[in-house]
Amino acid sequence: MKIAFISPRGSESNQQNNILNSIYQRLMKFLTFIEIEDVEFMPNLGLLTIAGCLDDHHELRYIEEDYVDESQVEPLMFDEHFDLVCISAVNSQASRAYEIAGIFRKRGIYTVIGGLHASMLPDEAKQHVDTVIIGEGEDTFPRFFRDFENGEPKPFYKSSGKFDLRLAPKPRFDLIKNITRFNKITVQATRGCPHRCEFCCLYEVYGHKYRKKSPRQIVREIEYIKELYPHPFISFADENMLVDRKYSKELLRAIAPLDVRWEGYCDISIADDDELLQLLADSNCVLQMIGLESLNLDNLKDVAPFKAKMLGDYAWAVEKIQSYGVGVMGLFMIGFDHDDENVFTEIRDFIKQTDMFDVDFAIVCPIPGTRLYKRLKKEGRITSEDWDNYAWYNVNFQPKKLSPKQLKEGIMWLFKEFNTPEEVGRKKERFQQIYRRLYPDEIYRRNKLEKLGMLQYG
Repeated sequence: MKIAFISPRGSESNQQNNILNSIYQRLMKFLTFIEIEDVEFMPNLGLLTIAGCLDDHHELRYIEEDYVDESQVEPLMFDEHFDLVCISAVNSQASRAYEIAGIFRKRGIYTVIGGLHASMLPDEAKQHVDTVIIGEGEDTFPRFFRDFENGEPKPFYKSSGKFDLRLAPKPRFDLIKNITRFNKITVQATRGCPHRCEFCCLYEVYGHKYRKKSPRQIVREIEYIKELYPHPFISFADENMLVDRKYSKELLRAIAPLDVRWEGYCDISIADDDELLQLLADSNCVLQMIGLESLNLDNLKDVAPFKAKMLGDYAWAVEKIQSYGVGVMGLFMIGFDHDDENVFTEIRDFIKQTDMFDVDFAIVCPIPGTRLYKRLKKEGRITSEDWDNYAWYNVNFQPKKLSPKQLKEGIMWLFKEFNTPEEVGRKKERFQQIYRRLYPDEIYRRNKLEKLGMLQYG
């Protein structure tokens, strides 16, 4: 059987944002001679994982549409015969996903869709495809595929949200043609989050139960990636990777000998654990992406109460984590109900005070199915349900204390504030000080920073 696994390109507005961002970062690299990661290019881990559920005798084709030359999409994809087409999409990919499914269905080819958007809006998705996978694919896709082979596929398959990740198949990274075109390769060690932030859709899809692959599984996956891509940058896709401290330390000890640089997502509470921070540094962790979300206590009480309890420690925690040579990327969302015109300068001042290694900003996005979306819908504040615009840089609701114009212009101002040659140079100088303190021996320091891909900070 010939089966396609397709990750659609994002919406046109999202593509334009990525292109402009890429151009700007390359300009910064030219001006400052500092290596800065370009726009993230990562394969679709979900599709590669469910491909791993299938026997070797099937012919599998993985298509990452964003990385196919526009003029070659039709001959490469739509003129090819498949027995089954599997699509995965987030919100900003949904319209294109439905378009792709429609073209194949007209040719009589069976289509199935999964991913976050279809999981949150299965009835909508079913209007465009033959079968919808809701939630985790590892336990639903094998059931669907057995029924499909027997000629009795059902319209919906819903996961229990309790899949044992120790039984997860190894993702089929070998299906990627020229894997080195991606600057980051995704791996997932854990799934589920004990917290329930109002804006988050992941706990709706994966549930609260925190589940883990074994450290040995992760080692095998990374070793497999290294066979295909000798010097990968690993990006852990976990919602909150370091929640279980005992497990986290076992995992970090296991991956340290692999000599791969990596990044992940966590919360600010890791600053309390010196042993964990040292293990992060020893395992070549370059960056921890931390959802700080807001500096307003009332906002955090509304949308993420567990973070409200830690707000007073934000500045101390950032400094503590970075003192181990692990960069903090502060993630902020703007447009919450208590944000006014002062929010932009408050965030700017805090970032400069803490000397964060990196930052990212997003406009609050009411993802369909989340408690935030339901609340704003009930209040009559959703202004657009054009999924092409649900990409974190568009205003899809009416803010309480800001106009949509103020919100969009303010977030662009913040991006510009922290992407000047002066700011990049200041960051470089700050981390040079940290690394020289941590590694006073120049030869050792340069070897360490070479492993991290950060010689410019030596």
